[in-house]
Amino acid sequence: MTDSTPLTTANLDARVGRRQALRIGGLSVSLAALVAACGDDRGGGTAPGRVGNADPILSPPDYAVNNVVLLRTASSLELTALAVYDIAKGLGVLEGSTAELIERLQANHQATADKMAELTVAAGGTAWTDTNPWIMERAIVPIVDTISTSDDVLRDVINLAITLENLAASTHQSLTGILTEPQQRLATANAAAEESRHSAALILNAFGTDNRFSPALVNEDVERTPENTVAMYAINSTFGSLAQQELIIGEADENGSRTTFLLATPAANSFIYEELS
Repeated sequence: MTDSTPLTTANLDARVGRRQALRIGGLSVSLAALVAACGDDRGGGTAPGRVGNADPILSPPDYAVNNVVLLRTASSLELTALAVYDIAKGLGVLEGSTAELIERLQANHQATADKMAELTVAAGGTAWTDTNPWIMERAIVPIVDTISTSDDVLRDVINLAITLENLAASTHQSLTGILTEPQQRLATANAAAEESRHSAALILNAFGTDNRFSPALVNEDVERTPENTVAMYAINSTFGSLAQQELIIGEADENGSRTTFLLATPAANSFIYEELS
């Protein structure tokens, strides 16, 4: 039976762990403060607005981006995928071959996370053992909240899983061109290929062989599904894409439109720097 309870700080602890729940709780408090600050009192000066007594916005710290940071970021994405699959299992919609496939994918993600941690330590860094806080707070939490009130939770869970696998594949592919050590590049190249296979397996399991090849391969337009969501294909293009991933989920409004999320590969704002712990 589908659990349609919206994701909140009250029930999040059981789904993604206490540490992440505390982070998300802080985000919720910040949003509440923002809402409170936008009340009826619209007086004041004409200077650019600020919420409450927050400190002025400063330039982000100039942290170094090196092999350790990139490998820690790779680990964070794998652990984020694991957390999302745990949340998906808690929604009660995964059964049969789909549930079995998710278990296999989780095992693969854990193995890849362990490999990235091993390489991080070998590079002189401290392994990262948590999800990616930026992606969790700014993408996964609102996405899961949208899914929990969807008119088709299973459809949206599958599309989220495919999107995350494609994002992971793109991330590892991009890291392969940036890392400087052969063993590191080999590991991320292998991970990129594995995540692509994950995506293909999810698509073929959910939609059958009709969704093997994207029309884009023969220069045809890729149309939306009848439910006005993104059409998923096992092979989307000749070469792996590094473009942001589009995810359309949630309940349709009176015009048939749903909620769109755009997920990009990790960058300066979502790297797991050595200064983070």
